Amino acid sequence: MRCFVPFRRFVPLYLLFTPLLLISLLSTSPAFGRQAGPHLQALQHHLQEAQQAARAASQATSEADLKQHVDAVFTQIWGVPSGLTAPDAFGAEKVHGWKTQWQVSYDDFDPGFSARYGNAPPEIADPTQLGIEGEGRFVRDLLQAVVDDEAAPADKRMHAEHVVIALNNVIGWMKIDAGFTKGEMQPRVDLTRVWDAPSEFWRSTADTGWIFEAYAQALNILKTSYEGDLNLAHRHAEDLVKLLDKCLSGVDVDANGRIEPVMMEGGLETALTHARAAGLLAP
Repeated sequence: MRCFVPFRRFVPLYLLFTPLLLISLLSTSPAFGRQAGPHLQALQHHLQEAQQAARAASQATSEADLKQHVDAVFTQIWGVPSGLTAPDAFGAEKVHGWKTQWQVSYDDFDPGFSARYGNAPPEIADPTQLGIEGEGRFVRDLLQAVVDDEAAPADKRMHAEHVVIALNNVIGWMKIDAGFTKGEMQPRVDLTRVWDAPSEFWRSTADTGWIFEAYAQALNILKTSYEGDLNLAHRHAEDLVKLLDKCLSGVDVDANGRIEPVMMEGGLETALTHARAAGLLAP
């Protein structure tokens, strides 16, 4: 039996090594805060649909049916089907390019990048088509604008920051930064941006994002030849359900009976709770 097991701290390689940079979307205009609410609700819908598909996979009556459900999970996470269930699949999953997934172009950061690489916009302009990860990054930028808006009420800024923290646990704390490589400034994903985080954070999977655990497990299932061992496939699907549940519900790390908007604890439900407190969602 061939089984492809995902790395525990899985991050797609193109996130680490392809040139990326942060889009200049942010504004202190209250309109950006109002836009965040519908995107957060969309993320909830994506995650609930992924949970439903994963549960269906855990009860599927055939390997082919199970993988179709898991591919639906992949689609909700990444905004595009994996392509791994097709008869002619060759093992490489389909994903959006970095500009689309991060909603950026080379001229968003440094003129030298567009001079070298061009300034074509993302192929998909609508962040609602980017799945949990891509739309999550987009709404995080909108929320950060609220956090940074000194004219906004203090309680709204505080709750918006709590939303960002909980959302980061789901989609990852990494952001676009820039650094020198062989004397040239290049865009890159900064995985150590929160340099003063406690050591427990670095040993957790919250730093790179819980949703990538689910993404990696979905790939594990899609690329595994179970050779009739449906029980093993079901166990893998059940693990996928648990990973998605964590993304939604969070984790009570300090065992105090509450899941709070802090590193390693808050999930999407926590983000939604504080979005309501910030006035970004209806009570």
